[in-house]
Amino acid sequence: MNPTQEAALYIGGWYLFSLSISIYNKWMFGAGLNFEYPIFITAFHQFCLFLLASLVLYIKPKLRPTVAASVAQETGTTPGPSSAQAMPSASLITLFSIGPALYASQILPCSLASAGDIGLSNVSFKFISLSLYTMLKTSSLVFVLLFGLLFRLEKFHIRLVLIVVVMSGSVMMMVKKPPTASDQNYNPLGILMVLAAAMMSGLRWAFTQLLLKHNEYTRNSISTIFFVSPAMCGALLVFGFLIEGWSNFTQSQIWDDKGVATTIMLMIFPGFLAFMMTLCEFKLLTVAQVITLSIAGIGKEVLTIALSSVIFGDTLSLINCLGLVLTFVTILWYNYFRYHENHNEYTKLETDEVELRKL
Repeated sequence: MNPTQEAALYIGGWYLFSLSISIYNKWMFGAGLNFEYPIFITAFHQFCLFLLASLVLYIKPKLRPTVAASVAQETGTTPGPSSAQAMPSASLITLFSIGPALYASQILPCSLASAGDIGLSNVSFKFISLSLYTMLKTSSLVFVLLFGLLFRLEKFHIRLVLIVVVMSGSVMMMVKKPPTASDQNYNPLGILMVLAAAMMSGLRWAFTQLLLKHNEYTRNSISTIFFVSPAMCGALLVFGFLIEGWSNFTQSQIWDDKGVATTIMLMIFPGFLAFMMTLCEFKLLTVAQVITLSIAGIGKEVLTIALSSVIFGDTLSLINCLGLVLTFVTILWYNYFRYHENHNEYTKLETDEVELRKL
């Protein structure tokens, strides 16, 4: 199978699992199933992700961080090639011995931001339509850029300011309620929740970039899930106890209507979908460029909105559609800008290397 065919296969899988989980969560937390405890259920999803990541790391030891790298991360030293070869991979038990200071300073912030992103997203399905959620969540690029500049992951450029301004305008166009839409699907609280989730998504992206660059324990998506998901589960459980109430959750009518086994399966299924979606994203990035993933992501959002119109009867006005198109154009503009910047840096490095060889 050539890289193009592989990319097409992984994009297809990404579409399938991502669309499935979006529609499933809207059905589960919305008027369909009306399971009114999204925070507890999202915590359960993270527990499922942790178990699946543990299984993959058990089967594929090469995805685990090396013992030498793990020790070096704890002590602040740099492992040599010989030590890395002598200790190829850590056991699963060893992975749990990560230092508290390292976990609290690097992994925990990413876990909390991720918990805020996913938790707020799932709660918002109780208040707004899937199409509005999808449109508003595209605004996460604004927060990606803002936090990227704050953490110096992005270099300041006037075009980035223009991108933020244009996308802010497109968000205002997307939240305008169509005349035919019900007030129930355009609840202001739900809109604020999605925007807060988009902000947490930008913070999550920044922390994830720092993890992948500077933490030896999280060099790939599977090991990242392994370390990030337990704290996400714990944080969501705390908020679930405070907001939803454990007794309310365990005494919900759905346990009697569907049965315990069926209800647990209903909670496990989206965790499996989320894990498979992450795997497809990870594999896609190994055979395609980031811009390919971004363009494919735009196609996925359009398809999500189309399916939400068919399945849930969501409606969009002309202003909403124009705002969505403007958002997609801005995303493409950003990717073109980033590609152009990276190409110029690579060309400059090649030129400098040639000049050095002449000396």
